[in-house]
Amino acid sequence: MTKKYKNEGLMKFLTIIGGLVALASQIFAIFDFQWILGRYVGYYDPVYAIIGIIISVITIYTAINPDNPFPFHWLFLFVLGVLIIIFAGGVIACALLIIAALIGLIEAL
Repeated sequence: MTKKYKNEGLMKFLTIIGGLVALASQIFAIFDFQWILGRYVGYYDPVYAIIGIIISVITIYTAINPDNPFPFHWLFLFVLGVLIIIFAGGVIACALLIIAALIGLIEAL
């Protein structure tokens, strides 16, 4: 059994939006849409984008179905945010997940 957060709805919303933004960014990276993302993508290895898509789907699934099988915990959201920035998810998606993680951290303290 995990802890229920007081602002869990806001955390779930930020997590889902962050996952969707990261998913869109990684799909753009796979198809090399430089004209949409500007100089952000450049040459990008599709393997990293596929790994990023898997991480984005895990992020969305964590918010939709918490604690089954991935925990909805502030530390896990923070790790997902770092992984999303590494695997071409974008700064905006990472910021949304870090904000959700900080909300959970503040409630845990």
